Amino acid sequence: MARADALLRLMGEAIIPTGPVGSAHAMKALNNYVYAAGLLAVSEAALMAEAEGLDLNILTAVMNASSGRNIATETKLAQEIITARYAGGFQLGLMRKDLETAGRIAAGTGTAHALLDLCRAQWGAAVEKLGPKADNTEIHRHLKG
Repeated sequence: MARADALLRLMGEAIIPTGPVGSAHAMKALNNYVYAAGLLAVSEAALMAEAEGLDLNILTAVMNASSGRNIATETKLAQEIITARYAGGFQLGLMRKDLETAGRIAAGTGTAHALLDLCRAQWGAAVEKLGPKADNTEIHRHLKG
């Protein structure tokens, strides 16, 4: 870590030693699983709100000022989903890969993973429909049908 510190700081500000070799890979997959779950929930909520005739910009403001706030509401809902820009910068296929890694972790640890299984199924279906290079925010477009 000490030898690579200068190079790592060129790639990002938060350098967090995660433990033994391989631990960062697991942590990245688990982090992206939590993000995927949030993005899936935000996408579903946006579709429900739209069907209910609600203003999605107000929904975004409510979520960001309330308990529903997460990185997807803060950086993806108004910027990528409401605008249908779908250019958040992370591919569906890469998200699916991380969710599959998280699935292997769940299987190996014997821990509960019902929501993870749901996310894996949704991202798998989205990749089949939209292709692996589509942006991860296109999970909304996939759910929209």
